[in-house]
Amino acid sequence: MPEDRPRRDPASFEAKRREILRAATRAFARKGFAGTRVGDIAQEAGIAYGLIYHYFDNKDAILSSLFQGMWGVSLKVIEGIDAQGGTLEEKLRGVAGFFLEAWRLEPDAVEVVLKEVLRSPKFLDADNVSAFRGLFERLEGIFVAHAAELRPGVDPKLTAVLFLGALEILLTGMIARELLGADAAAIEQSRDALVDTFLHGIAG
Repeated sequence: MPEDRPRRDPASFEAKRREILRAATRAFARKGFAGTRVGDIAQEAGIAYGLIYHYFDNKDAILSSLFQGMWGVSLKVIEGIDAQGGTLEEKLRGVAGFFLEAWRLEPDAVEVVLKEVLRSPKFLDADNVSAFRGLFERLEGIFVAHAAELRPGVDPKLTAVLFLGALEILLTGMIARELLGADAAAIEQSRDALVDTFLHGIAG
């Protein structure tokens, strides 16, 4: 594989990378990461096989770039939600709503990240763990800042883990499609149910 990348206009270079990432997302969602070849991605993108290697070292690098990009956007959104202020409940609705709306708008991308990274040994790659830690620590910080709204003795770190876990399971139900609705109203209902149950429980 060539080590030197072509020196092109940065905007054109990034545009082509994004095009390849979109094609890879469709291929990964359809065939799974293991079942997808670089040639499949090239065919999906409508480019020559060898051209892929001008933009990515290999298939693993494509998946990692997809995850890093989505996770980076997620972190910025959560930072924005936190910066806007509001109650803990309002912030958690914002966080949950973002991820659920992301699935509604980009189901293939969310499915690939969930199935092929977060539930895969690839999640343990140093860059992926670092990206996840940044988002997790930001969410933990929200719980720390709103400790007065929690019961005494609640551990913000454990609470952040449990919230992300609940959100992941909810997204799994969305991906299954037959388990939960996918229209805007169903997304809003699922968001509210997640946050209400997480904060207030289900016991009468």
